[in-house]
Amino acid sequence: MPQGRSTALVAGDGPAGLIASLVLARAGVPVTLLTGAASPQHNHVHTITADTLRAIGLLVGTPLTGCGDHPAWQVTGHQLVRAVDRPVLDAKRLTAQLRGLLAGPGHAPITVLACGTAKALADKALDWLADANRTSADLCIDATGGSRLILKAREPRLDLLETGGHSVYSSWQGTAAIAHPQVTLCETLASGSTALMAIDGHRVTMTRQSDHLVSQDERDTWLSALAAIAPAELKTTLLSTPFGNHRLAHRAPMARRAAIEDMRHQTGAVLLPIGDALLQTAPRMGKGFAQLAGQCGQLRAHCAAPCGNWAGLAQALAEGADAAFMIAALVGAAIDARAPQAQTA
Repeated sequence: MPQGRSTALVAGDGPAGLIASLVLARAGVPVTLLTGAASPQHNHVHTITADTLRAIGLLVGTPLTGCGDHPAWQVTGHQLVRAVDRPVLDAKRLTAQLRGLLAGPGHAPITVLACGTAKALADKALDWLADANRTSADLCIDATGGSRLILKAREPRLDLLETGGHSVYSSWQGTAAIAHPQVTLCETLASGSTALMAIDGHRVTMTRQSDHLVSQDERDTWLSALAAIAPAELKTTLLSTPFGNHRLAHRAPMARRAAIEDMRHQTGAVLLPIGDALLQTAPRMGKGFAQLAGQCGQLRAHCAAPCGNWAGLAQALAEGADAAFMIAALVGAAIDARAPQAQTA
């Protein structure tokens, strides 16, 4: 733990901000958590390894029930088989469960301040950082996902780096007339895209991870194929779910990195980006939650160290993000190189 009495401000209450808040509070650091408008990305369905899900549970002090313990199915060869290694994750469900742990016993208090909008959240955090009484024992975590704080704080020399090989989320939400117990499904299609679905009672969310915006016709074709092989009860739920025309779309490069030139000599509170604010990876990489779990694992280890310093942790996380970004850049370059050949084939 850094010398002196540490306090922490966490900006953003998505999975990154919530996990970081719980890790700090469990280490005895009082936390103020700023909440803003919900991110549309929380309405997507993601893939996550079982090991990553367990790692997040260990970080926050409790298994994440309802996220990885329900049936998870993989479509393989026109059959449904149990998917053990890579369950599907409803990000909204994960966020709700993490938020429910904020008032848990046995750790330092977490004070939640609702800011209403993303701009109000960023302004509140910037005012906290500008307090002349802050020292290097104080920590501000940028978990906004859009690097809003590091883009504005203290005018750092900043580079926003993006890889090639863009990937796209296309998601729809529907309400089934006939409910079904919790279940998730996924399929890697011949086109290389991934189709994901999470069903929880009457609530059905489906996401396609692809290199383009997925049309309603493509969506309905997959739904029809899925219904054709589904057990009777699941088929009834699928056929009773209207999805409508509203599509939530999110396009991202293979990776986006916010790189700040040397912040080690700055005075006052330390600004530490984590999650997508540090390194945003596209769905095709499938490593966003694993990277977040690794970052928060380093945060927990740092809290347990007798003579740590937040600035040193920020530097270590930046170096890890640089290495991950380089790997993603190579993948993105390879995808871009193949694209012209695919178009002319």
